[in-house]
Amino acid sequence: MAGISGTYRLTAVGYKTNASATEQDAYNWWFTEACEKDDQITLNANGTFTYTDAGVKCNPDGGYTGTWSLSGSTITVDGDPATIQSFSCSSLVIVGTGAIQPGDQIRFTYTRL
Repeated sequence: MAGISGTYRLTAVGYKTNASATEQDAYNWWFTEACEKDDQITLNANGTFTYTDAGVKCNPDGGYTGTWSLSGSTITVDGDPATIQSFSCSSLVIVGTGAIQPGDQIRFTYTRL
């Protein structure tokens, strides 16, 4: 957990209706408000996180806190598990399933700040 700990910004979102479908860019669909695009998530080594409504503030403020854990390549954030597709010192890519409908896949790319 210590290696992944840090502050990130969500920089890309891809969505597939099923595993064999073509992935579509879903960044602007995921972020419907401009004030959400500069938000940050800080994963703390102690298993807590802080989501910060950074930069342009939304009304109401979108900040909150929660918990996260890591087991092998599975990251669980506030009870929602996802698979770590890749991790480097500068980015974290996770893939979740069943976000909107059974069998779908959503890929989140976080860039470390």
